[in-house]
Amino acid sequence: MSQKSSLYRTIEILKDLNEGKRLCVNALADYYDVAPRTIQRDIKLIREIFGDFLSKEGNCYKGHKKVLLDELLHATDLMTLANITNLFDITNKKSLISVKTDTLIKNSMSVYDFKSKPFEIIKDKEMLKKLEHAIKFNKEISVKYQGEYATKERIFHPYKIIFLNENFYVVGENISKNSFASLRIALIKELSYTSKKFYRVKEIEEFIDSIQTPWAQFGAKKSVARLLVKQKVAKYFILKKYLPTQKITKRLENGDLEVEYSITSYREVEELIIKWLPNVKVLEPLALNEMVREVLLKKLEGTN
Repeated sequence: MSQKSSLYRTIEILKDLNEGKRLCVNALADYYDVAPRTIQRDIKLIREIFGDFLSKEGNCYKGHKKVLLDELLHATDLMTLANITNLFDITNKKSLISVKTDTLIKNSMSVYDFKSKPFEIIKDKEMLKKLEHAIKFNKEISVKYQGEYATKERIFHPYKIIFLNENFYVVGENISKNSFASLRIALIKELSYTSKKFYRVKEIEEFIDSIQTPWAQFGAKKSVARLLVKQKVAKYFILKKYLPTQKITKRLENGDLEVEYSITSYREVEELIIKWLPNVKVLEPLALNEMVREVLLKKLEGTN
């Protein structure tokens, strides 16, 4: 059959698994005309987002419980479905979803109303399709990207589209500078294929799997940021992981918490610390504390 977008394919696979169908990787690969490893990545994504509702039989999968078919979706499920399909007005995209799921979303939206959308809207859908195609087939691309001061052309090897801080980024190798880079998709003004294909670097793929903020630094040694969280706001850190690597390492008798984050750059926790001041304190490293102090002073000077 003709190639479909990865988003479309993932939703179709999820729908079939949800209906109790037994799906085999090689058969799916033949049906969608993709490599078996691509189907494995789709299955991995579905399991990561919806939990372990699948049983594995050799190279085949079957759902042992249903997801997304309750009377109403929970808020987190709605946000997840929106992220998968890359649009929040999904009910207007009939070709992407089944009638049953369409009805489910409409019923759920009569209960929930998201004042803050889960992501920015990507208006240029044709450009997004080109980007998906380049990622799937390891095609080198040329992009005109709106930087802070000017639009510049870059030669880029796209590895994956990721969602961070409510924005979509394409991550991979900036060949123009021979470095890892993340490009915010909404700031890509033009995109075209070059005549070249590229080979993926294992270290870059492993780094992409571990990225938790747009400020993660490829090749940097990981360090630990340790914070003291005051009892007044401790409940929020207990209820929510502000970064995937967050660990509560100690609960003090007065209700305070000691929290750790694994980071590759101080900037990864800078925003979090400033947000919760004065109810958080940097325990280590001391250099992080000094950096936050300098950032705050610059912000204050900027208001004068």
